[in-house]
Amino acid sequence: MEIDRRYLIHGFLPAFFAACCFAVMAVCIKTASSELPAVQLVFLRSIIGLIIILPIVLPRGINFIKTPILHLHMFRGFISICAMTCFFYAITHIGLSESTLLNASSPLFIGFLAMPILKERITTRSALALVVGFIGVCFILKPGTSLFTIAALAGLCSGFFIACAKILVRYMANTEPVMRTVFYFSIFSTIYSSILMIWFWQTPTMFDVSIMALAALCATGGQTLLTYSFTHNEAVTVAPYTYVTVMMATIFGWVGWNELPDFGSSIGAILIIGSCLSLTIQGKLPNPWKLKKTTNP
Repeated sequence: MEIDRRYLIHGFLPAFFAACCFAVMAVCIKTASSELPAVQLVFLRSIIGLIIILPIVLPRGINFIKTPILHLHMFRGFISICAMTCFFYAITHIGLSESTLLNASSPLFIGFLAMPILKERITTRSALALVVGFIGVCFILKPGTSLFTIAALAGLCSGFFIACAKILVRYMANTEPVMRTVFYFSIFSTIYSSILMIWFWQTPTMFDVSIMALAALCATGGQTLLTYSFTHNEAVTVAPYTYVTVMMATIFGWVGWNELPDFGSSIGAILIIGSCLSLTIQGKLPNPWKLKKTTNP
């Protein structure tokens, strides 16, 4: 199998390091969740991320900030807030590895959504991989048993919302540079999450703020890298590499909280990760630039 060098630089590496950033973010959220509710963690992650991104974007001037698709940025911000809230809630109530894996099920949803929205074709082999992947999800959720919880379902919902957000980012890539997309994400996620603070606000400690600052830094860096990767590549091609997050989160959960997935969850993880990787590794990887249109850096 031949891998295009441009794909390695503009696809795999940004997605890989984004996954590393998200794993560290998940650990920070797990640490802070013992003190603060999930919705407040979403707010702190959003507003600190906005503070980080403002000095990078504002010097570029008003022309850079102007966008012809503000409504799509607003919609993307709402979807992303839903994804973060579900993910942070899952991290708070179930194991780090399970919540991260359910969150990372987004490539399965992308496989379905990419067909009608991005007009990307799906082969018989890819369709089979999607079926196997969703069987793996059932092993994680364990429907019909006492282990099936709202938190686990929230983790799966976060995967669906992330898939929608990634598809939307790929759709907006025709006109939007990476930093503008991240900028508007930070603005609207802060606005939306601040509304919930009317009911859920708790005064955080300096430790909580420090942990969430690290989480926001990793999340903003990961979001920028992932947005760049999805902007320059087909959605199904990039998504599976985010499973580095799952592997790292499993290790962190074991070391930090003595969490290890049970046998059923382990089988589910193998099926999900294997099926998502199968969506990408099918002979020669597609040319990442064939759908790319000219955009500003």
